[in-house]
Amino acid sequence: MNPIFDTTRIGTIGELLVQLRLFEYGVQAAPPLKDSGNDFIAVNGHTFRSISVKTTEKKTYEKPANRLYHVLAVVKLVIEDGVLLDSSSIWLMTPDDVQQASPSCSRLRREHLISVARVEELFGPPAAESREVPVQGLVL
Repeated sequence: MNPIFDTTRIGTIGELLVQLRLFEYGVQAAPPLKDSGNDFIAVNGHTFRSISVKTTEKKTYEKPANRLYHVLAVVKLVIEDGVLLDSSSIWLMTPDDVQQASPSCSRLRREHLISVARVEELFGPPAAESREVPVQGLVL
């Protein structure tokens, strides 16, 4: 079997953690069919967002250069005899937030940490479980 490089392993763990945490808040996120530079397309009701994920186990993260996205998820993994997922942090930032943000994880703004309020701010309120949706003149 081909080896998995540390950078690939760390990046994939971060992406899966973001996908899981967003799902906990009712946002579905899936990778696009082709790699276009976005890690996920996220959906909540009628809201669609492209998400780029930057994962680090260090004190800093790399800001994306020349990449289009709606939301940047910065993941700071805590690693002690394995990855401590519940101790790891996720910040969700818009491109404007990223421009103003420090590349130091310890200096990222607390209000950008993933939370109910932050997810609703970026993706809207949770989609109703059963909602009438008109489709070509029909109501389902």
